Amino acid sequence: MNLRFNPPAEESMSPEEMLLVIRTALSTMGESAQDLGPQSLEDELRGAARKRRLAFPADGMERLTGQLLSDDANATGRNLFARHLHRWDFLDAPWTAGTPPNTRERRQHIYELLAVDAGFRALCDTLIPARTDVEEPTVIAEKHEPWYIAERKAKHTFYWEAYKRQLREVNGWPEGNIIDLDRTTDQIVERLSDPERREAYQTKGLVVGYVQSGKTANFTAVVAKAVDAGYRLVIVLAGTLNVLREQTQRRVDKELIGKEIIGLHPDEHGRHDYSDDAEWQSFISHGELPSNLGAFDWQRLTGSKEDYRKLARGIDALEFHKVLNGRRYNDPANLHPSKARLMVVKKNTTVLRRLAHDLGALRGRLDEVPALIIDDESDQASVNTVKPGGDRDRTGTNKAIVGLLAALPRAQYIGYTATPFANVFINPDDAEDLFPKDYIISLDRPVGYMGVADFHDLGGNAPKGFASKERAFVRSVKGDDSEAENLQRAIDSFVLAGAIKFYRSRASRDLRFKHHTMLVHRSHQMQDHEEDAKLVRDTFENAAYHGAGLVRLRSLFEEDFLPVHSAQEPGLPMPARFKDLEPFVAKCLAAIGDKPVSIVNGDLANRDQTPNFDKESVWRILVGGTKLSRGYTVEGLTISYYRRRAKNADTLMQMGRWFGFRRGYRDLVRLFIGRSEPDGKTTIDLYEAFESICLDEELFRNKLQRYSRERNPPLTPKQIPPLVPSYLLMPTARNKMYNAKLQSENLGGEFVESTLAPKAPCLANEKLVRSLLGAQALKKIGLATEKKGKAVGFEARVAVLETGAVLKFLESYTWSQDPKLEPVFEFIRGGMGDPNIKDWLFLAPVVDSPKTEGEVWEAGKNRFPVIHRGRIGEGTLRFKAYSDPGHRAVAAAISGAEDLPCRSPETEKLHSKNRAVILFYPCRDTRTEPEKAVTMGFSLLFPKNNLTQRFYFTVRDAGRPDAVVIEDDSPPPIQNSLRRSRGGSAARKGRGS
Repeated sequence: MNLRFNPPAEESMSPEEMLLVIRTALSTMGESAQDLGPQSLEDELRGAARKRRLAFPADGMERLTGQLLSDDANATGRNLFARHLHRWDFLDAPWTAGTPPNTRERRQHIYELLAVDAGFRALCDTLIPARTDVEEPTVIAEKHEPWYIAERKAKHTFYWEAYKRQLREVNGWPEGNIIDLDRTTDQIVERLSDPERREAYQTKGLVVGYVQSGKTANFTAVVAKAVDAGYRLVIVLAGTLNVLREQTQRRVDKELIGKEIIGLHPDEHGRHDYSDDAEWQSFISHGELPSNLGAFDWQRLTGSKEDYRKLARGIDALEFHKVLNGRRYNDPANLHPSKARLMVVKKNTTVLRRLAHDLGALRGRLDEVPALIIDDESDQASVNTVKPGGDRDRTGTNKAIVGLLAALPRAQYIGYTATPFANVFINPDDAEDLFPKDYIISLDRPVGYMGVADFHDLGGNAPKGFASKERAFVRSVKGDDSEAENLQRAIDSFVLAGAIKFYRSRASRDLRFKHHTMLVHRSHQMQDHEEDAKLVRDTFENAAYHGAGLVRLRSLFEEDFLPVHSAQEPGLPMPARFKDLEPFVAKCLAAIGDKPVSIVNGDLANRDQTPNFDKESVWRILVGGTKLSRGYTVEGLTISYYRRRAKNADTLMQMGRWFGFRRGYRDLVRLFIGRSEPDGKTTIDLYEAFESICLDEELFRNKLQRYSRERNPPLTPKQIPPLVPSYLLMPTARNKMYNAKLQSENLGGEFVESTLAPKAPCLANEKLVRSLLGAQALKKIGLATEKKGKAVGFEARVAVLETGAVLKFLESYTWSQDPKLEPVFEFIRGGMGDPNIKDWLFLAPVVDSPKTEGEVWEAGKNRFPVIHRGRIGEGTLRFKAYSDPGHRAVAAAISGAEDLPCRSPETEKLHSKNRAVILFYPCRDTRTEPEKAVTMGFSLLFPKNNLTQRFYFTVRDAGRPDAVVIEDDSPPPIQNSLRRSRGGSAARKGRGS
């Protein structure tokens, strides 16, 4: 009997059948490291058709290829193929044959394995290009024992696969974002201790993200992978406020734990934590209990409204039962069938001490339990709003966390922070107990993220018109709130932006806006919030949006929102006329309703006003302070009205709630910010203060990224503190200091600029420059630089100087903070080897500065125009920048650090591969300094050299080389304050301090 299957005779295949064939073929090849990987595409498609008992028509490959490479970006077949292709692009698997991930070489290797022709490859490169611009996260780490390898990961993937599905199918994450999350979290999990390891070892690490950038998704993915690997107790420290803890608990429950587990312990009425949750249907579902599917279940020790008070279900809640009593608990046979425990705990000293005490009582039972402690917002601790004592409270919190670690010998600690200037790097008191001794991982800026840099024009000349970020998104607030251009205009912008969101929802099925919010943040004092709310409410109610207010909205639309849209996001739907938008203004007002304002603060009387973004659609103006300033996610935030003065950079940065993902409405975002806020006897420009932080963070992140690539020797976490600029270091008691000391640094090819200049007149610095130049008259020459692709000429005065004279000048210069510049001096002296500096070119660009009204500074026979520069930062101890990007590009070309396409003949004459350049700028701050207080500003550009070592560190206490913090009788030295960047690319982008 012939049992062979004979396919139907008809030569056709429906679109649904084609998708089934595509799914089957791609599934056979797989998308994980342990799968087959790419195979002959035609063979797999034909095989899938046979498996599904479908005929393969004569034009089958052509039609299936049309599905895989459809012109429609939303086509299912194309999206399935793109998902597999992008994962193949980055996987570490045997079939990759050593090709680097996310490269053209990898993609070409994939095409060869798929056996597709040149036409297919070209079209695929156009429609689904390889993401060759993806950068690995910045990793600075001690050596670790590899254990989280492909074969090990492939054994247990239940919760990570479930979380990926939730992100893709419910949260709507693009596949590229999921791949990036997979890649970055692998880097974190592989640096934990192996949960199956016989010897207990605790690791401490730090993950540096961005404010409002999705850190919760990152640590949820880490938790998923960690429990799959064998971790069985997870403690998440989630903010200092109940609302933050509840927000995090719900997020983890919804996206990882699952309906089946949440519903295991209903109350006497048969209800669970989320019975009334409007989004219950979108909570993750595993189909049945994971333990019935070959995985393991969770036991939740905290709930939606239930913080940790004690072991609510008794000591048994932390009984980790063994399958095989003769083996240790973390033996694979015992570990993987066991339940995982979850606690999401408010970061409160009392709560943490209670938890540490309870765990300590179970010490003998927990010695073999692999545990994971996630410290969200690790720089944050309880704040006493009556008598602020942040440092004291943070110290108490740290001690409580140390108590948790003491009770859990196999615990791994991961701190998450939004700033690279974490407390552990600037305050030795904090660093003693929780320093990330094992690893520091700085996450890439996420795709689609709108952060500090999106509100500032960094790197020199700002674009004109609304192409400028500041011009597009920032609105200055000066004077009283009642002035028309201040609060009224902000509220008008809120209403107009809401109307545009409704218009876009109608125009595109892909754009839906559940929330639309405005933030008003003027004070951290709760007693001020009632008054602020009344002002906002009165302004809104008197806005006359059904009458005269429409005239204001029309003007705002035509003069502001329409041109910003054209310059920033022209691809998004936007009516050409206000008349077409007018019907949607009414829709926006209806969504806002009769309660347009909510107070969000720590006052119990206002607790019911805190919006629940998970359970309702929120179209409202939020007024508040501390509760809005850290951790709390304001969904749909579009308009921010900010006038609060902060005492330090980190606090100011955290208050930037206007950062985040703004899909579909990035061009509608507006920041109304105080530009002249009272600060004692003077005023502060909050926008410039934010810009100061932006520059600091960008430079430091870039520095960490650059240093992390060094392998001779590799940088370690304990060597990070000396790299932090001196003006960000915190004073510390008891003569504590960091042990590591940067002795010298290879500055070859780098641009260096320090702007820590005295505010008072410093005649000594003027005398130093005059002595450096002597009696010589500098030569006047014409140079050319490049701006926006065009050659632009400028005049300069130049002279060639000896290295000894320049070094003497640098060593004698007076700074506002007296920084120790030994690493720079040591490099110039040749302490690391030959720096390749034969001589120096003194280059003084002639810059027209209308604000200084033709003022000049004289040095012998030379007259230099004085330029205007603004000071920034705490105490205004430094200028924003001295040099111009175009001038730095010329200096880089002269030294050979980088080529410049539009070199002038004079640049060619001055060029030498062993010549350093000092750019000179006499300048002053015309706003605050006396008329004659001229600062001697300068920048340095070093030529490239042949030194192989990037830096040289020593320790202060040679007897304890592994110690992070030491005590000494001598006062801690202030570290180098110079700003550094690679000469070429940095010269183009612009650097400052």
